[in-house]
Amino acid sequence: MKLTNINIMKVLSGILSLTVFAVLSLVPETAHAAPTVCAGATGSPTFGEVICNTMVSIEEVPGLFAGLSYVIGITMGALGIMKLYEHVQNPHQTPVWDSLKRFLVGGAMFSLPFVLEAVQRTLFTDGTSGQIDGSGWNGAVTAGGLDEMVVRLVSDTMNPMGNILWGFCYLAGIILVMIGIMRLLKTAQEGPRGPGGIGTIMTFIVAGALLSIDQMLGAWSNSMFDTETVTHYGELAFTTGMGPAEIAHVHAVISAILGFVMILGWISFIRGWFILRDVAEGNQQASMMAAMTHIFGGALAVNLGPVLNAVQETFGLTAVGIEFT
Repeated sequence: MKLTNINIMKVLSGILSLTVFAVLSLVPETAHAAPTVCAGATGSPTFGEVICNTMVSIEEVPGLFAGLSYVIGITMGALGIMKLYEHVQNPHQTPVWDSLKRFLVGGAMFSLPFVLEAVQRTLFTDGTSGQIDGSGWNGAVTAGGLDEMVVRLVSDTMNPMGNILWGFCYLAGIILVMIGIMRLLKTAQEGPRGPGGIGTIMTFIVAGALLSIDQMLGAWSNSMFDTETVTHYGELAFTTGMGPAEIAHVHAVISAILGFVMILGWISFIRGWFILRDVAEGNQQASMMAAMTHIFGGALAVNLGPVLNAVQETFGLTAVGIEFT
C-alpha cells in the first residue's frame, strides 16, 4: 500500500469529521450548555450574561481537543507501522525516519496533557505565581444618570470579558501545541515552518505564553512597576468646591474608564503574541515592531493607574491630579 500526503490528509480529515460529529451528537451539552450567570454579570439579560453563557457553552471544548489528540495519536501510530513496513520492503525509497516521525507525533498526541504542562512550565515553573491582581474600585453613581450607564456597562462586562479572554487563550494554546506537534511530520525544506524552524519553535513559546497569559501579564507588570497588583482605586487629590456626592460620581466614572481601557489592554496584549508568532513564521504583513507595540502597549493599558501615577510624579502634578492606590 502506497501512502501519499493526500491520502494521509483524507484519513485525518475523515477522522476529525467523525470525532466532531460524535461529540456534538452524543454529548449535546457540549454544544448547548444551560444558561448560567458567571461572576461579574450584574443581571439578566445583559451583555455580561451573554458573554458568560458563551464561556459556559464552550467549556467542554478542551475535552474535544483531548479526544481528537488521542484519535490522531492512534492514526499516527498506525501510519508509523505502515511506513515501517514500507521501509522494510524498500529501504532506499522509504527512509526509517518517516515511520519514526509518526511514532513521535503519535506519542506526543497521546500525552498531550503532559506536553501542555511542559510547554507552560517552560516559561513559568509555578502555575500560580505572578498572577495579576487589582486594588479595587472607587465611587458611587447617580440613579438614572449617564455615569450610572457607563459604570453599569463596564462592571457588567469586565469580569466576563476577562474570563472569556483567558478561556480563549487556553484554547488557542492547546491548538498551537497541536500544530507544533504535527509540524514534526514536515521536512527541513519547509523553512521556518519545518520541524526545527524558528516558526515551529515560536509556536510552542507562544502557546506557553497563552496557556499562562495571566502569569505572563503579571510578569510584565512586575517588570515595569515592581508589583503584580494593578492600582486602579482612584482618588482626586484636589477637590476644592466639590461636594461628597460629586466626588463619588467622578471617582465612579474614572474607575469605569480605567476598566474599559483594561479590557482593550488585555486584547492588545493577547494579539501581540499572535503577531509575534506571525513574524517568526515569515508573514510579510507582520512586523516585530507591531508585535512589541501590542504587547508593551497592552501591558501599559492594563496598568493605566500606575502609568498615570508615574506621569504625575514625573511632572509634579500629584497635588492636583488623581492618586491611584
